Amino acid sequence: MKEYSFCPICGASLQTGMIEGKERKYCPQCDFVDYKNPLPVALAIAIRDKDFLLIKRGIPPKKGVWASPSGFIEIGETAEQACLRELKEETGVSGEIVKLVGVVRREDKEIYGDMLIVKYLVKVRNEELNPGTEAEDARFFSVDELPGYYLELFKEVIDEVQNEK
Repeated sequence: MKEYSFCPICGASLQTGMIEGKERKYCPQCDFVDYKNPLPVALAIAIRDKDFLLIKRGIPPKKGVWASPSGFIEIGETAEQACLRELKEETGVSGEIVKLVGVVRREDKEIYGDMLIVKYLVKVRNEELNPGTEAEDARFFSVDELPGYYLELFKEVIDEVQNEK
């Protein structure tokens, strides 16, 4: 995350002080405040029948870890659009959003810092998997094959999917 020493508006040296109850950098000349906001991320809990589609991350953060397809929401797109775009980019398959699962804050200590993650349950189409450049692999996991950390993170939605008739 970019750390300012000088005001990006007028070029004056920034100072640190209490602004709106938090310690923040600000410009004493033009009143610019250096707010630090979380990065918006869309995540697909992608399913086909009762199996979960995960990617093996090909880039940091958490390179080599099996995870849900996800990525940053870009300017001009909705969280839903970003979710389906990232799903397609990382797995090669399309899907349909079933519902919003939730919104959580996560801190990535490796690269990005504070993130706001918008999670959707997505039913994927029966298309051939074709991992994108940011994924080493993509495959479907039965609930018994899911990594333990994934079971913990998504317990409620996994239970819901498994109990569907």
